Amino acid sequence: MDNTDVDNVKPTEECHEVHNVDESDRLVGQLFCSHDQAWHFYKGFAREHGFSARKGTTRLDVEGNVKTQEFCCSKEGAVSKADIDEATTLKEVGVGTSQVMNYLTQQAGGYHNVGFTHKYLYNALQRGKAKEIVDGDVNALIAYFDFKKHDDPGFFMTYSVDESGALYNLIWSDSTSRSDYTCFGDVIAFDTTYKDNLYGRPIMPIVGVNHHHNTIVFSTAIIADETSQSFEWVLQNFLEAMMNKSPISVVTDGDKAMQRAIKSVIPYAKHILCSWHLSRNAQANIGDPKFTAAFSKCMASWWTTKEFDIQWRSIVSEFNVQKHPWVIEKGNTRHLWAQAYLTGHFFANIRSTQRCESMNASLAIALKHKKTYLDVVRAIEDGISRMRMNELKADYLSSHTKPFQITKLVDLESHAAAIFTRESFRVFQDELIRETLWTNDAKASAPNYVDLNVSPEVMQMARFAALRSTSSRLCYIASKTDESFKTARDEMKKLIEELENSFGLNHSVNQSIVVNNVRDPQRKQRKRKEVPKNKVEKKIRRCGYCNGEGHNKLTCPQVKLSLSTSTQPTSTDFFEDGME
Repeated sequence: MDNTDVDNVKPTEECHEVHNVDESDRLVGQLFCSHDQAWHFYKGFAREHGFSARKGTTRLDVEGNVKTQEFCCSKEGAVSKADIDEATTLKEVGVGTSQVMNYLTQQAGGYHNVGFTHKYLYNALQRGKAKEIVDGDVNALIAYFDFKKHDDPGFFMTYSVDESGALYNLIWSDSTSRSDYTCFGDVIAFDTTYKDNLYGRPIMPIVGVNHHHNTIVFSTAIIADETSQSFEWVLQNFLEAMMNKSPISVVTDGDKAMQRAIKSVIPYAKHILCSWHLSRNAQANIGDPKFTAAFSKCMASWWTTKEFDIQWRSIVSEFNVQKHPWVIEKGNTRHLWAQAYLTGHFFANIRSTQRCESMNASLAIALKHKKTYLDVVRAIEDGISRMRMNELKADYLSSHTKPFQITKLVDLESHAAAIFTRESFRVFQDELIRETLWTNDAKASAPNYVDLNVSPEVMQMARFAALRSTSSRLCYIASKTDESFKTARDEMKKLIEELENSFGLNHSVNQSIVVNNVRDPQRKQRKRKEVPKNKVEKKIRRCGYCNGEGHNKLTCPQVKLSLSTSTQPTSTDFFEDGME
């Protein structure tokens, strides 16, 4: 309590913001012109510094001014930096705020020990996110990419803006993805099914498969729309990132704008349509499961083109769909989907964009609520990290396990098992004849000559792939014991320092502030759901305290009455400011 003489303190003219917690010492005993003015000031002070704002007792001076009886807030309700850091980490891997709160409560030994409520935690996390994108969502993302370039000199990123200066198209790829493309970029697949929640922009992952037949991401783009102009922009910059190496084959979902862009930018690539989308469209357009089954058989069978034409005419006649527009269109474009017309072309066993769809499904789960572009990029990076971890596991299994032999061709199978990855060997066992198979050292073979027609960037990527494969083996062996780990770590640090010094790469990060002036795109409008006329009227919600209508526990008149007549806390004290 402050002992300042009331007569010597002048009432404030208006409420003002407090920017220093230490000001609370001199604010004890501050006078206000009204009860509402004091409460407004008190709530603002508490909100700015993370305190709990609850009304206390007040008294009037002789002139009728409100003087706070006590204006020293307690830290109850504030979230510590350690808790915020731990909560942020959990949120980044997809854990919801409620689950984070439950975890922190359990760690603290109970709700009474954690020191804050669910709402305080939510607000603290939101304040941290707001600080992160203080200059705008897109500018924060560009700054994030600029920082990544320091740790990863091979990181590629470029973007375009519209007439108003807002972000239009964006594409990025790290050095590992670019290296993967030099090894496995013969076949790519992409689609734009998933759209971010905040701006409604299509997310376009460009993927392929590695020597374990696992999905790998070569690049990711965020585009303004699904026009041929946007797709052309993406493909042109994708080729620039990949040192102008064009893919042999491309798999898409059949979008017309995509087809035009592919024909314009990579005209020599063989374009095929996604088999999964075709089967689904067959069912949607014809509506007969038997036709869909027959169509799928036509699509996948290894017939000659003559045999296919005979079978196609037979099916069309059998189901009497000769004049159906969709059937006519598919007959005219059979060279884009029928295996009979695709024989002799390499597709790395990719016949659908389902690899993109699975990535989209993971993004949809991780980004359930509206998220910033920075959240989107980090979610994509998390997914790519898991893919690369799976690749390391597959590398180990291929190098340290021996598969079972299932034929009498012992020598042939033994040789195949020694050079093929486990997944390729499984396919080899199924067929024993295959047009192309990848081997264990697909990423470890560095060129032993210099082709004057190959750019230095391509050569560097090839060397990078070879070194990465070798270092992966080193890391696995060195991690077996603490002693070997420390030895490898120290030697690697020493080698890194020597190489950085020789190439002049040991300079510190440029700390100068780079101001980006790219505006955020317009956020998409939430569509209002139309209520059907025949829908049953929504059940009226009642107060949980008095069972009355038109209010809840927090605004219940009877609760307020009981609070004013009793000093005992009630259960509503936990939700003074409401929940999330």
